[in-house]
Amino acid sequence: MRSKRIPAEEQYRLIMECRQSGLTDHQWCVEHDIKPGTFYNWVKRLRQKGCVDLPASTGSTYRAPESQEVVRVDFHDTDPIPYQLSGSDPIKKK
Repeated sequence: MRSKRIPAEEQYRLIMECRQSGLTDHQWCVEHDIKPGTFYNWVKRLRQKGCVDLPASTGSTYRAPESQEVVRVDFHDTDPIPYQLSGSDPIKKK
């Protein structure tokens, strides 16, 4: 089922709200139940109609985590003879 058409004035208002929100376009669209593809079509059409005052996108669709935990991982080689990945012949150590 298709959603009802949103007038250009409302599209402009929503784009401006999104771009001033501090969220990425994608995050804002998800929160407001708007398909990101539809949102970008609005931006494209309004720019084609001469609406040049639309702000640029607020950023990429991915935001890195605020902090990241670093965990040390120790690997123990229990096989005294390593094997080639492409075959089963052992590699001789020098």
